[in-house]
Amino acid sequence: MRLDLPSAPITKDTNCQSEWRHAVRRALLGWRAALDAATHKHLSDQIRLHFAAFLKDRAAAAVGFYWPIQNEVDLRPVMANHLDAGGRAALPVVPGKDQPMVFHNWTMDTEMAPGFARIPEPRDTEEVQVHVLLAPLVGFDPAGYRLGYGGGFFDRTLVALKRKPLVVGIGFEAARLDDILPHQYDVPMDVVITEQGVRYISERTASEAEKADQTSPPCHLSD
Repeated sequence: MRLDLPSAPITKDTNCQSEWRHAVRRALLGWRAALDAATHKHLSDQIRLHFAAFLKDRAAAAVGFYWPIQNEVDLRPVMANHLDAGGRAALPVVPGKDQPMVFHNWTMDTEMAPGFARIPEPRDTEEVQVHVLLAPLVGFDPAGYRLGYGGGFFDRTLVALKRKPLVVGIGFEAARLDDILPHQYDVPMDVVITEQGVRYISERTASEAEKADQTSPPCHLSD
């Protein structure tokens, strides 16, 4: 399924490209919010199966995942099985706006409390250094670049981590774009998992020089 999304700008103007990403983000979130329950469950079940298979070779890994919001895929059942297999699970704690996230231990019995943006966070658990970091996808492209919610939390966190984890994007195949026109500071993912399977990013098709860092004439976006 390919969605009818705003056309990408031909200009390299950073403001224009940011406006386009904002329009695409809004369209993709609207599509996801409108998914009927049966379709959402069907697609989510397939994603969970692929993700569970991916974790079988990483049974001892500490996995940083996310609490599902805005109709994201709920990975808690897979993470519970991962814990049973001897692995560890951690959820992000956000110290504040424009600050990198830290990951704290999570189990099915962990007490949760509303955190940044009212998203539940673990309460009174130890910080965990994660080996695998899951990133929820609003959109993604073949080079492994991710369109998120626009807050920059994941990219800031990856830069701040002492040891870079394996970054795995989780989302729906309909959110695949030809190119998200990444910023200079965007960090590509290593793996993308959708209902169609596990996609390993073997090469980067956008170099640092090709990322948006120039100015050019104004653009016009169509919804």
